[in-house]
Amino acid sequence: MRPKKINYRIEEPCHADWDQMKPEAQGRFCSSCSKTVVDFSTMSDFSIVNYLENNKHQSVCGRFGEEQLTKTYLFVKPHQSVFSFDLKAVALGLALSTFSALPSHAQTSTPIEHHDSINDPRVLIQGAVAISYDHSNEKFVNGKVKLNGKKVSEIKVTLMDGNAVALSTIEIPKNGVFKIPLDWAKNPASIRISASGYQTETVYFSNHQSLGNLTVTLYERPMKMGKVVSDR
Repeated sequence: MRPKKINYRIEEPCHADWDQMKPEAQGRFCSSCSKTVVDFSTMSDFSIVNYLENNKHQSVCGRFGEEQLTKTYLFVKPHQSVFSFDLKAVALGLALSTFSALPSHAQTSTPIEHHDSINDPRVLIQGAVAISYDHSNEKFVNGKVKLNGKKVSEIKVTLMDGNAVALSTIEIPKNGVFKIPLDWAKNPASIRISASGYQTETVYFSNHQSLGNLTVTLYERPMKMGKVVSDR
């Protein structure tokens, strides 16, 4: 069976002030309608579908980025698999691809000329040159966050390791200035900056010569909030 295609939309838009709502685990509590508004804007596609399908018989109020409501989502039941294939066909395909991948000179008696790739001046290597900066002597990552839009009550800066696991999170003041100590034993690799109503930005250390005086600009992300319904 093919996965179901689902589109979500806001049937009853809500114009309450998100920043004035009380934070909760899954979103914020709206005192106007006395219910939790689920913050889908920070969720992956899988998490959105999983939550809404598990609560499809309930009235769900949610908050989305506008671009999330233009997507078509796929729902796969637990016993289904997105991929369906015949193992015999796969085995045959592998055998054929292996055969066709054999060097052509293996099927002919024509002599093959070989070159020493080390001494042959005709051998060239082409590609992008990666520049790696050594930050091991830097004890802090610091800088300033600028908002390309209205002010918000909360801006968060999260220090991430090389596996995109959060090491620490701080809330920074309204002036946007931040300073986070670095423990290189924990393999810090980037910072993620987020604010309500703005697109999240990630700054990778490997792309910067210095981790001091960084400037990060966040851009507003249009949001929609209200009762969520699905079109199948």
